[in-house]
Amino acid sequence: MKARCPKNPNHKKFVTTAHVMEEWIVDAEGNWTETLQCLQTDHGPDPDNEWNCAVCGEKAEVTP
Repeated sequence: MKARCPKNPNHKKFVTTAHVMEEWIVDAEGNWTETLQCLQTDHGPDPDNEWNCAVCGEKAEVTP
């Protein structure tokens, strides 16, 4: 998979989603207060997700 910023090909960092399992500290009602660590990645970034350039915010072009 390859992502490219259409505005500037020198931009090499992108924002997208992944599904992870984390270990949390919670309050007495079970509300998140802090993340201790990521335990595992259930599903990494998908080329069908929206990817945005982390530098300029432009929607990235992603090829599988």
